[in-house]
Amino acid sequence: MNDAMLCGGCGKEMPAGGTICRHCGWDLSAVLARPPRPSLARRLLAGGWRLPVYGLLLALPIVGFLRLQATGPGPDLPTTLRWLVFGDDGRAAELLSIHRMHEIGSATSRYMVRENELPSFDGDWAAALAPSATAAVRGWIPLLYLGADSELAPASVREMYEVRAVDGWGRPYRVQAMVLPRDRPAAEQPLVAADLEAGLQTSFFDRAVPDLDHGEWLRLELVSDGRDREPGTGDDLRFLSYIQVGHVFRLLYDPEEVQQRVERAVERAYTVGRQYFRLEGSRFDLVDARLLAEFRLTSIH
Repeated sequence: MNDAMLCGGCGKEMPAGGTICRHCGWDLSAVLARPPRPSLARRLLAGGWRLPVYGLLLALPIVGFLRLQATGPGPDLPTTLRWLVFGDDGRAAELLSIHRMHEIGSATSRYMVRENELPSFDGDWAAALAPSATAAVRGWIPLLYLGADSELAPASVREMYEVRAVDGWGRPYRVQAMVLPRDRPAAEQPLVAADLEAGLQTSFFDRAVPDLDHGEWLRLELVSDGRDREPGTGDDLRFLSYIQVGHVFRLLYDPEEVQQRVERAVERAYTVGRQYFRLEGSRFDLVDARLLAEFRLTSIH
C-alpha cells in the first residue's frame, strides 16, 4: 500500500511519513499546527455579532434625529417613535403645502395693494409674486411664539414662507382665479354665497365676513393632489381666499385725517397680506404648520 501524499504547495508526490516537500519546501507540520480559520457564521456566533449590532444601535439615533428634524415631534412619545421608524405618512409635506398656500394668498394680497391690479396666474406666476412673500417684505419670519431673521433662518424654515408653484411633494398646485362680478350682490352669487356660509378666516384664530359688495375682489383657489398624487380624491388639499384689489375708503372725515388713516391702513394691509381664507381637506391646520417651522428653527437643522 502506498502511503505517499501530494504536496499542498506544488502538488507533487511526497514520500510516506515525510513532512517537508523536497521539491518546494512546503511544510506539512506547520499546516497541521495552524488551526483552520473559522467560518463567518462561527465568528458571529462566537461574538462577532457585536460589531454590526453596535453599529446599528449607534446609527439608529442619528438617522432618527435627522428624520425628526424634518417631521417634528409627534403629539406623544409612541407617535414620535413610530414616525422615526416608519416615516410621518406625509405630515411634513402636507404642513408645508398648506402653509405655502396661505403664503401665496398673502403675497397676492400684497401684490394687489402695491400694484393696485390683479396678478396673472398664467405662466411663471410664482416668480411674479415672490417679491411679495412674507420673508421678502418683512425681513423677518413670524412664527407662533418666536420670530426669525429672514437671512439667518435655516432653509427648512424659509421654504415654508416662500412663494412656489409646487406643493410639499413637489407637484404643481392647481390654480383658479376669478374676479367677482360687481353688478351682482355677493349673496346672489351661488358659489360666493356657499363660501360665506361655510365661513372664512382673517387669521389663524379669527373668523370674519368680507364686505364683498364694496370694491373689486378676487376669489383665489389653490388645490394640491395630496399624498396619493391623484386629483379629486379624499386627501386633496384646498385653500380658498378672497382678496381685495387695492382698498376702498369712504371720505367721511377731515382730508388730512383721511390721508393718515389711508396710509396706516394700506401699510398694514401690505405688511400683513390681508385675506379671507378657508382651508379644506387637511388633517392639520396652519397652527400645526407654524409649530413645525418653530421646531425647525429651534432644532439643529
